Amino acid sequence: MNKSPIEIAYDDREHAELLIQRLSKQTNLRLVRKRLKLGDYQINEWLIERKTLPDLVTSLCDGRLFSQVSRLSKSPNNTALLIEGASRDIAAYDITREAIIGALCSISITFNVPILRSLSQAESAKIIYFCATQLNRRKTGVISHGRKPKRYKNQQLFILQSLPKVGPKLAKRLLMHFDSIEAVFTASEAQLSGVEGIGREKARQIRQILA
Repeated sequence: MNKSPIEIAYDDREHAELLIQRLSKQTNLRLVRKRLKLGDYQINEWLIERKTLPDLVTSLCDGRLFSQVSRLSKSPNNTALLIEGASRDIAAYDITREAIIGALCSISITFNVPILRSLSQAESAKIIYFCATQLNRRKTGVISHGRKPKRYKNQQLFILQSLPKVGPKLAKRLLMHFDSIEAVFTASEAQLSGVEGIGREKARQIRQILA
């Protein structure tokens, strides 16, 4: 049986010819060029913003970085930041290593945006490919049998993420809104659609699989 290719949408303003060329050679992917409001690449419910290391430093110095990251973190989608380049790429920039480390810590901890690192467009292509295949396995129900979360709340979130189109952020919203997994599972479509990020169709799909 032939499997449908995994769709990756990329922003039509993205300038990464080698990266896109490498991805286009993967026979199990389908690339779609479109205008994205946020991020440079979209895979299922995930948005990936790609920044070269010089771009990161420039936006940090002129004050744009944290407003950009804030917009990403407020998206209903799950988001990640892919930083591309090596330290030699910013050797001529007047910025300390400590300032960059501090910014990365803030992005990860304060804004809860995961950071991915690569050295080149070729390596970025590999990272995006790995993300796509892993997200596709989760979407199609092929879940890794690795170590499950041990903490009670993480176990609850892990269970909620098994629901249709429910990622980490939406799982947190559901648990915060209903206080328990049992309340989520017994909620009506109308009650589910009252949670930010869940429309009528998603609420219907959740009720359908729970029933």
